[in-house]
Amino acid sequence: MKVSGKVVADAIAKKLHEKVKKLTVQPTFAIILAGSDPASRIYVNFKIKRANEIGVKVKSFEFAENQFDKCVKTIEELNSDKNVHGMIVQYPIYKSWNFDELIGKVDPKKDVDGFSKESPYGKATALAVWEMLTAFAYLEGFSKTEDFLRDKKMVVLGRGKTAGGPIRELLEKHGFEVTVVARDTENPNEKIRSSDVVISATGVKNIVNGSNVKKGAYIVGVGVGRETVEGRHKIYGDINEEEISKIAKLYCPTIGGIGPLTIVSLLENVIESAYRSLSS
Repeated sequence: MKVSGKVVADAIAKKLHEKVKKLTVQPTFAIILAGSDPASRIYVNFKIKRANEIGVKVKSFEFAENQFDKCVKTIEELNSDKNVHGMIVQYPIYKSWNFDELIGKVDPKKDVDGFSKESPYGKATALAVWEMLTAFAYLEGFSKTEDFLRDKKMVVLGRGKTAGGPIRELLEKHGFEVTVVARDTENPNEKIRSSDVVISATGVKNIVNGSNVKKGAYIVGVGVGRETVEGRHKIYGDINEEEISKIAKLYCPTIGGIGPLTIVSLLENVIESAYRSLSS
């Protein structure tokens, strides 16, 4: 059965909106856009739209490739602005820039993407996957996600900076053993086929499909990629939904799946930061 990330995200957004209404300050979120990836602008617009629905104020800043110093100065100004509670650098950035260096300029207390080791916040994509697993748990009659996952073999495809790596870290933090499949993994299909929970974050089209998933598995598609078909740009996901829909017990598609949940998880971190600011 297909589980819509948007439906789950909408339910969480309603709770966050109520939370914001109880605050004496308006949570404010800054977005740094410094890259040439056309999809980034789309993702930023999605974040702004959802933030407006919840009641979070957004300030966005865009920089050309020759404006690195100006970008750093803006980040420093936002760090000292008490009215700004969260900040992200939209990934990916220009290839000539160093992402880790730029993230290192962000005050860890405002790093709501969770990239800094000193940030008190979980990484948004990993939190989004946990929310989807929680939705799976409720649908299967469990009140706790941990109880649902106990004794299930789990595999994460990919170990990237923004998705695969953080997802594995979060699952391990909750006490679960996780198998990781990456480019250099031997017999990857065997590892996928033997798993009860498959989380794919590679951006490889249809890497999870009817040939390497066992009957009754739980599937979460995270990775996306882009291709040009007859002159038109199209987005595709890690999972072959047509095939997986006939095999999986529950599955979350890549398109309309984890993306909406990642945004509400990010905004939840912004709201938490606003609450923290009141007690500091």
